[in-house]
Amino acid sequence: MGLPGWIAHADWGASPSKRVVATAELRGGQYVAHAPQMVGGTGGLLERMRVPPGSGGPALLGFDFPIGVPRAYAKLAGIEDFAGWINALRPSAEFFAVSDNVADVSVARPFFPRRIAHKSPGVKREFRAALGLSASDALRRCDLGHCRRGAASEMFWTLGPQAVGKATITGWRDLVAPALADPARRYSIWPFDGDLGELLDRSDAVIVEAYPADAYLQLGLRMGSPRTAKTRQEDRRADGPLLLERCRELRVRPDRELIAQVRDGFGSDRAGEDRFDATVGLLAMIGTVCRSAEPDLPDDPSVRRYEGWVFGRHASCPVA
Repeated sequence: MGLPGWIAHADWGASPSKRVVATAELRGGQYVAHAPQMVGGTGGLLERMRVPPGSGGPALLGFDFPIGVPRAYAKLAGIEDFAGWINALRPSAEFFAVSDNVADVSVARPFFPRRIAHKSPGVKREFRAALGLSASDALRRCDLGHCRRGAASEMFWTLGPQAVGKATITGWRDLVAPALADPARRYSIWPFDGDLGELLDRSDAVIVEAYPADAYLQLGLRMGSPRTAKTRQEDRRADGPLLLERCRELRVRPDRELIAQVRDGFGSDRAGEDRFDATVGLLAMIGTVCRSAEPDLPDDPSVRRYEGWVFGRHASCPVA
């Protein structure tokens, strides 16, 4: 398998102001990593991910929103394979409409809530019941906690600082679905469409799910351990020497602006945590493609058919 000509990782928020992408281009067998930028607001997926037109070789594009659905939900929804299902999903589909009331939640309209006027300790249980899911059914295998990383949020829940539902909606509706419908380019999704090597050989770009909290573990960072917070510039700055060391180990050459941002902790503004996560995700993706011709993947048919997998996560990691 040849290496991707470009690798990009987006830290994708529900708000456009919270969407940042870090990129690296292959030059003479070595990746040159660039300082993170805002995700583009116009153009095709490659342009929005800051991959220049006519760049050499296929691109590998990572996103930190879920790509796949829980196997229990797939069976309830009659999804035979995620890739075929999302290819047919139109941006105007009822699926993307967030329900205001639990009574409106269904398998066809799974995202909830838009807001909660009166807090109730049983509302999440009622929400799962409306979907026909248990608490464990609502998570994919790759969402489960492992090592020192806690479990991810349920993908259809949209309210609260840890919720991923809104990012999932905007990511699928505004990025993935339009890209798959683009007649000018061929996009594939790993691992649903096949092994990474074959997808890079026949695609303009391959889309993967890359989770920064897993990237912290893959890169051996302090971030993610107790009493650290990516919202604090000093904690991001403390991981700067480790990030630059990982660049040296991976033979990645960071540009001058990226070096400055790493040493500074990615700035004091609210987008600093997004620039940090975009860069961390990028370096973990580079480490994964340089480590092995094929990323680790569980021997589980449901992972390839419905659920997907976090790029670079070891299949043998014990569930916490």
